[in-house]
Amino acid sequence: MTKLAVFDLDGTLADTLRDLGTAMNEALASEGLPGYPLEAYRQLVGNGIDRLVRDAMANRCTADGAVRVKAAFQAYYADHCMDFTTAYDGIDRLLARLTEDGIMTAVISNKPNVFVPAILQKLYPGHRFTYAWGQQERFPRKPSPESLNALIALCGCEKHETLYIGDSNVDVVFAHNAGVKVCGVSWGFRGAGELRQAGADRIVNSAEELYDVIQ
Repeated sequence: MTKLAVFDLDGTLADTLRDLGTAMNEALASEGLPGYPLEAYRQLVGNGIDRLVRDAMANRCTADGAVRVKAAFQAYYADHCMDFTTAYDGIDRLLARLTEDGIMTAVISNKPNVFVPAILQKLYPGHRFTYAWGQQERFPRKPSPESLNALIALCGCEKHETLYIGDSNVDVVFAHNAGVKVCGVSWGFRGAGELRQAGADRIVNSAEELYDVIQ
């Protein structure tokens, strides 16, 4: 039985694509660089802010320019991270049911740690996650398993009692690197095809299906 359900954030609990893409396009424009269609950010996001900046700039600027783009992104996103971000259908009820069942919930994301609590509080004000971690200096970013290993230990759970839930190949590799099963969600940024190719143990199409898998 699952005792601990650990979620990715972007593309899994929260549809953040428009706000992320808009913030990066604004940051690129500050350096005189062209932006991207919002749909392009489905492939650009998910590997942390440094990788996002590097991929979005595509070697079009100096190292100093990259530092400025990152700072501009963070400044804009801090003020606009909830302009269009929404919860996915059924997740609020899913989290409530997991709490009723005594199943712990947590979040591990490659999003900078400073943004994670604000987004969760805005989207799921009635739910308390056991832990909610974004990218921080003490752990390498996903797919390194260090953060997931540490969280499982803090929760007093075993790996076979833990399920990781995410929407991308990074999430699949992350969970498997930690020796944890992973359930992919098809409603996220990357889709079922990428999850299947990456080797997700299960793939679901709705929050109701996800509840059944966790149970």
